[in-house]
Amino acid sequence: MGDTLENKADQAGQAIDDATITAAIKGKYLLDDTLKGLQISVDTDQGVVVLTGSVQSDAAKALATQLAQGVEGVVRVDNQLTIQ
Repeated sequence: MGDTLENKADQAGQAIDDATITAAIKGKYLLDDTLKGLQISVDTDQGVVVLTGSVQSDAAKALATQLAQGVEGVVRVDNQLTIQ
């Protein structure tokens, strides 16, 4: 029973961390002139960030990855953005 409660607490902590990472990345995108108007979806699971949506250039795609990697707690970025 103790292990189950501990696992649930760990999962809840990870969910909070993932939500914090997602919010931090979205905040960085809103502050960046290149990315702020774009529809970029950010999903985080156990520190792994998945970016989906579309951007206008390779440079914008690379910038999205760079900004996401700069957020504390990010383990890896899987950039699935497409270029319009």
